[in-house]
Amino acid sequence: MKKFIIPIIASIFLLPSCNKWLDVKPEDKFIEEEVLKTPKGFEESLNGIYLKLGSNDLYGNNLNLKYLDMLAQLYRVTPEHGKDIQQLVAYNYGADETKVILDNIWSNIYVNITNINRFLENLETYGSVLDTESRSIMIAEGHALRAYLYFDLLRMFAPNYVKEPNAATIPYYDKTGYESAPYASSSVIMEKINADLLIAEKLLEQYDPAIKLEKVDQTYGTQELGNKPFLQFRNYHLNYFAVKGLQARVYLYQGKKTDALQAAQTVIANKSKFPWITSSQLTGKSSANRVFSTELLFAFENPKLYSVFENQFSGALEDKQILSAGTNDNFLNAIYDSWANDFRYGVIWDLTSGKSYRVFTKYKDLTSTEKGQYNYRFTVPGIRLSEVFLIAAECATNPAQSLTYLNELRTNRNCDVLGSNADITANIMKEYRKEFYGEGQLWYFYKRTNATSILSASNNSQKTISYTQYTFPLPLSETQPR
Repeated sequence: MKKFIIPIIASIFLLPSCNKWLDVKPEDKFIEEEVLKTPKGFEESLNGIYLKLGSNDLYGNNLNLKYLDMLAQLYRVTPEHGKDIQQLVAYNYGADETKVILDNIWSNIYVNITNINRFLENLETYGSVLDTESRSIMIAEGHALRAYLYFDLLRMFAPNYVKEPNAATIPYYDKTGYESAPYASSSVIMEKINADLLIAEKLLEQYDPAIKLEKVDQTYGTQELGNKPFLQFRNYHLNYFAVKGLQARVYLYQGKKTDALQAAQTVIANKSKFPWITSSQLTGKSSANRVFSTELLFAFENPKLYSVFENQFSGALEDKQILSAGTNDNFLNAIYDSWANDFRYGVIWDLTSGKSYRVFTKYKDLTSTEKGQYNYRFTVPGIRLSEVFLIAAECATNPAQSLTYLNELRTNRNCDVLGSNADITANIMKEYRKEFYGEGQLWYFYKRTNATSILSASNNSQKTISYTQYTFPLPLSETQPR
């Protein structure tokens, strides 16, 4: 059983708020010096960063489970869900209610970028208390985390990169201080993202214990860890293979398909470390591994995840409150080709008492009395093996190879293989819709491919979307004053 990532000491100086996400209070200086006199202080600081990213405000709910999937029209929305949600799914970003949602996303990401910058600065100032391996891994993870956050900011608040790489978009900060940074172009931001990922890749390639593990989600023993228990469960940290998966995601967004394929193939060559989920792991509602955790290159942990489920997805909620795919199964049948034996359909969507339609149960807690033995509780996916296969399918120059990648994913989801005459592009889109429910990635796929219409769960019909509606406006908290 993995332990929660608890920021016992880190919370003392991880920033709750700041002026343009830069301000570090001078009185924190003494506390930092005391906290970081031992390796334990750095370990808990890094864990504190991960926990904040997995919170409800970011990837533990608002981004992965909620708002991005609402934008992708994956949930039925009614007036009872609130005006803010109605305005969001209508892409009315100028509405006051929507502005609050976008401002909170922006603010929380930049606060966490500041925390990461401060962590990297502290490694440079006080990192001599760490051995070379630990310090190198922490530096790598700090750079990878910063890249992860800036990339998502770019995907939300900047135009489609391939169409407008030189658009002036968002400010970039790689250190703490008091001065506001100018708005940088998307191409400059992307250069810095790739530079961070290259630093992370090179360090982790040399020091990450994940490279030697048979399976990256396995529990370490004392022989492998020595006196470094913070290295447990490398798939809950941005390990080497997660960085390669993130590189593949970034390169594809840039339109650099050759580089994206190369990064993806590095992961695919090591796919045994992230084994496909099996039917035996999905049998029985009491302990089914509905997040397919064995396949996760990187994941977030949210101790409040099951409260989120009860408040948003539980079958006990009224129809006007629940986030569902509709009051019948027509939308789901369209998504999953009416194939209930698909693991992503039959296991994650459940018929429950009191409902005439299936409810979303990916994030429902286990009912087993032996919950403690399952290390996939409280888990929200960040990067998974299936995405890497889809990237490879999209980037392969040989249609037969693309089909091979697609069919390996489909076979491991209990679906029929596609024939040689299959439309590769159309089927990649279909797999994104099936695969990433509750993970936020479908919205980014639609934006990257500039989809002009999206199948909506609200009425099971196509909803038109314009090019500009894929880009969030910068919030007033950033632009006024500056």
